[in-house]
Amino acid sequence: MHTKMQAIRPMRSLLNQLPCLPITDERMVDYKAADPHLLVAIRDDAEMTMRVIHLGLAAIGNLMAHSAMAIEDGSIGADNLEGLGHLLAELGDMASGFMVMAAHCRREIEDFNPSVL
Repeated sequence: MHTKMQAIRPMRSLLNQLPCLPITDERMVDYKAADPHLLVAIRDDAEMTMRVIHLGLAAIGNLMAHSAMAIEDGSIGADNLEGLGHLLAELGDMASGFMVMAAHCRREIEDFNPSVL
């Protein structure tokens, strides 16, 4: 169960939990050996972070679309747009990585029922 602050900051919570995951000899995450409670928390935080990133990307896209005149007349420089483009690409990659991580967690805990424990 997350505190209210963790629910607001899912990426921070996710980054704190990732080092708790076991790894294989090949240096890959061993989802099968992980604590199911940890996988539930990681799944939830990864999915929430992915949603936050997607909403933020959409908002930035809308702001850019409405800033066309400022971009066209040079009020907003090309270097700003380049930096923003790199940021958007990284955030998109991060969101897709979180989706894959959440899917791995979901697969390993599909028959986990914490109320039975």
